[in-house]
Amino acid sequence: MSNAKLKVILTAILLVFAIVPALIIGAVGTFSIVGYESNTKTDTLKTVSRSKSIALDQAFTHYVSNVNMLATSDLLIDAVDSTDEAHANSILAAVADANPDILDIIVINANGNVIASAKQVNIGGTFEHFDETLSPVSGIRSWSSYNNAQAFYVSKEIFENPTGLTGSLGHVCAIVSVGADSRIAKALNGTFLDSGRMIAFDTSGNVINFGGDMAVTTADPDIAQDLQEIVASTSNVNITSLRQELSTGKFDKYTYCAGIIPQINTWRWAGIVESGSIGSFALKTNLICWGVVLVSCALAALVGWLIVNKFTGNMSEMLRTMDAIAEEENGYEIRFKIKNRKSELGRIKDAFNDMLDEVIMSEERHRTIAELSDNMLFEWDFHKESMYVSKNTLAKFEIDTANSTLSNGRFIDALMSTDDAEKYKRDISQLLRDKNGYSAEYQLKAKSGTVIWVSLRAVCITDRLGEPLRVIGVMTDIDNEKKMELQLSERASFDFLSQLYNRNTFTRTLTAELERRGANKIALLFIDVDDFKFINDRYGHTIGDEVIKYVADTIRVKVDDKGGFAGRFGGDEFVLCFTDQEDIENIENISMDIINELYVGYTTSDGSMTINVKASIGIALCPEHSEDVNELLMFSDTAMYFVKKNGKTNYHMYCPEDTESGEYIDPEF
Repeated sequence: MSNAKLKVILTAILLVFAIVPALIIGAVGTFSIVGYESNTKTDTLKTVSRSKSIALDQAFTHYVSNVNMLATSDLLIDAVDSTDEAHANSILAAVADANPDILDIIVINANGNVIASAKQVNIGGTFEHFDETLSPVSGIRSWSSYNNAQAFYVSKEIFENPTGLTGSLGHVCAIVSVGADSRIAKALNGTFLDSGRMIAFDTSGNVINFGGDMAVTTADPDIAQDLQEIVASTSNVNITSLRQELSTGKFDKYTYCAGIIPQINTWRWAGIVESGSIGSFALKTNLICWGVVLVSCALAALVGWLIVNKFTGNMSEMLRTMDAIAEEENGYEIRFKIKNRKSELGRIKDAFNDMLDEVIMSEERHRTIAELSDNMLFEWDFHKESMYVSKNTLAKFEIDTANSTLSNGRFIDALMSTDDAEKYKRDISQLLRDKNGYSAEYQLKAKSGTVIWVSLRAVCITDRLGEPLRVIGVMTDIDNEKKMELQLSERASFDFLSQLYNRNTFTRTLTAELERRGANKIALLFIDVDDFKFINDRYGHTIGDEVIKYVADTIRVKVDDKGGFAGRFGGDEFVLCFTDQEDIENIENISMDIINELYVGYTTSDGSMTINVKASIGIALCPEHSEDVNELLMFSDTAMYFVKKNGKTNYHMYCPEDTESGEYIDPEF
């Protein structure tokens, strides 16, 4: 890097630190002056709009209160219930006449037919804007029945028993005008901030007083989308919170604040003012401010240039040396040349040389330890994009270090099954994302062709900014330990004598089968060898053990390769789980086949005798009998005891009547 270029860069850096604060101060001053008037008027807009919104809230509350009062009036309920039309009309008229804004108050039945009217309009006809889900407060509608007036309705369901809300008689509906003399118009009346005014609008986009004339209009296309956003943003907001902190925003031509009408989801209010009337620019003050900023920048540039000229000489040499260390092939052997060790730059160069020596020694120690260790090491360098792998790793596995990255399919992930490779890639991604360490176990294909288990531990080393520098990993051959662990786990799952599932494994497997069965059935057979104590006493326990193996081999074939499984609960008790749907439909025949095949008998290895084996079988089905694993086992056991009690050597399908108050006692014990 040339000395001139270094000067330019350092000067630019000094100027940035000197000039940017001055520019920030100038910008802050400018925007503060510009924004002061805007903020003041915006606060006024919020204050006045919030105050006027109270009158709008009160107007809606007045209409809703009148309708709610009528809906719970015993006089009106009795008149409607007794179909006394004249009486009902007079009650409605009394309220309507007291409220000039109310064009009419009607009662409609569930079909929308008008059954009473304060103005006796359209009685017997259909309510003009009826739908099955009458809104408590509607949007603005045009009413042909009332000279095309612009109005909304307020409705409340009326019941025979309003306390219990039973026996619906229909709805009371007040049609409320939004004309220039209405409560709504009076609440919106008046201007502020020269062009400011209040508007009210419904979710359909109908706006009152947008032009300042109390007229009902469809939203100006320029602000229609903004009005819809106001509706969406305030539809589910807590009313109290919203009224305390008004939502604010800008149309293209207007500044506004907005809120919702309490307890009415279909209406919003907004205070709007023309944006052009808010904000001004104090030209004289800002010119003075920017003049001071420019003078400050000029002085900062001059001082910066003087400082840079003083210190760039030795800096240029240091930069050239650092470039050589980073870029040349044997750059790690290059050191700074020190002319004056007492100067600040001389001490910096000396410290940097010592640091380079320590780094070289550290790397040598790392590689020496890697070669002497039984553990297999690897290291990925993000800056150099290179992979280091210890010699003992290369001796055991076929790895292409020249073309390998952490997870490009050419490192250890090339030696894994598809599932393990995907898991490894996810683990590496998680490691780089979290920038910490992880450990996992994988199966890798060795050079010999055998697949072995390894334990991998890896850590991510980052720079001071948190960016990854290296990933260092250690692999350990755990093949013998892992295989021993799997063998012990497998042995713990089986009964030693019969080589069927033991009780715990069978129960756990049956539970899992019940959880994933979906709409399929499951059959459970509980099998008990009849008179097994007699066999043990007469022929000895060695023959008894052979009989147990004979029973296990006989029943195992019934579920092998069909998704089912068998277990031994101890002694002469066996269980079978059937998941094949055809077998379950034929489960009684299969049970009889088991009984018959066992009865053919066990023949000793020398052929000297044959022992006919008898068995009692209880059957329980899921979901017919239960979907709970413990109940299925209990029900099949109960069904088996039923057979024991009724002659043995048979099968029985569980039914609720089998449940006994006392337990069956096998006479052979």
